[in-house]
Amino acid sequence: MVDSGRALDTVRSAFVGPFRIAASVRHARVFHPKGLVIGGTVEFNSSWWPGRTRISLPVTARMSGGIGTPSMIPDVLGLALRIDLDEGPTPWDLLLASSGTSSLTRMLPLPATGWNTARYSSLMPLSSTGGPPTWVLAEPVGEHPPTTSINALADALAIAPLVFSLQLATFTNSPTPSGRVVLSDVRDLADDEQPSFDPVVNCPPSIALRPEWLAAAR
Repeated sequence: MVDSGRALDTVRSAFVGPFRIAASVRHARVFHPKGLVIGGTVEFNSSWWPGRTRISLPVTARMSGGIGTPSMIPDVLGLALRIDLDEGPTPWDLLLASSGTSSLTRMLPLPATGWNTARYSSLMPLSSTGGPPTWVLAEPVGEHPPTTSINALADALAIAPLVFSLQLATFTNSPTPSGRVVLSDVRDLADDEQPSFDPVVNCPPSIALRPEWLAAAR
C-alpha cells in the first residue's frame, strides 16, 4: 500500500518552488491570464463541506487557460470558485486545475484537450475539521466545449448552463459524489477587472490546506 504522507513529501520539492514564485507575483496574473467570470450556484451534499448542505449557495467562478494556448492545443485549465458561505465574514476561494484522475496524478496540473475532457482537482489536499487529507474534484456534466477556447465557453453559456459534479477523494479511497456546481451568468469583465482568488486568505475556519508547508509557501 502506498503511504499518503510519503507520497506528499515526494511531490513537495516539485511544488514548493513554483508556489513561492507564484506567491511573489500574486497580484500579477502570470498564470491563467485569460478567463471568463461566471455566476451560478453550488450545492453540497456531504458533511465534509463547511456550512449547510442541500441548499443552493451563490458562487462566482472564473474559468481560464493556464497559458492561453490556441483553442485546439491542450492547456492546463482552471476552475476557480468563490463560494458565499452562510457563515463567516469572508467567502471561500477554492482553486481547481485540470489534472489526472489517479491518486498520484490528481496532484499534478496536466493539460486538457478541451473543457469537456478536463478533470479538475484541488491538486493539494484539504482537511475538514481536522479530518484526513482530502482532494476536491470536479467533472463536467453534459455538454461542454470540446476546445480550450474562452470564446467557446461564452458561446456555450449563451445556450445552456455549464454543470459540474463535485467529488471528494482521500489518497486511498475512490472519489465520492459530494455536490454540484451550475454556472449560468456570464459577467462581462475585462481580464484586468476580473477578481483574484486567494485560497489562503479566503478559507473558512473548518478547512485547512494540507500539508502545512503549502500554506506557508503561498
